[in-house]
Amino acid sequence: MSHVLVLFQANTEPVEQLALAVAVGAVEAKGSIRLRRLAAPDAPEVGHKSYGKLHAADLVWANVIVVGLEDTNTNPDELGPLFELLRASDLSGRRGWTFGSLGPDMPPTVAQLEVAKAFEAARVTMLPPGTAVGLDGLIARMKEWGGFSARNNERDV
Repeated sequence: MSHVLVLFQANTEPVEQLALAVAVGAVEAKGSIRLRRLAAPDAPEVGHKSYGKLHAADLVWANVIVVGLEDTNTNPDELGPLFELLRASDLSGRRGWTFGSLGPDMPPTVAQLEVAKAFEAARVTMLPPGTAVGLDGLIARMKEWGGFSARNNERDV
């Protein structure tokens, strides 16, 4: 079974909804998921409140790490803990991809490029984003990407 870790940085619900769609797609493809929100200590709550805090064990557990980013620029208060964990980890064999507020099909933001650099340093292989042909709507595309993450990217543990 593939393990998909879905992280998201958002203070509004749209990126949270995209992250949830990725998670649903992974579960529908028989994957196991963990959802974690990357938030500053004083950030407002989004739609759901109990995503838990990101731990190194989450990264080790995952076959695929997905990071959704609401902000186009890097926010150290929210992304700092992820970057610290990635700096301290060798995640060889894991795969990852990022998405912004418009999904994975748009040009990467500064924040996405920073996450990609941190992935590279931790030896996470980036999956290329691409358009999911034949699917209507962004939520459907995100579910398809979640399913893709669960179906096609298992690593040897």
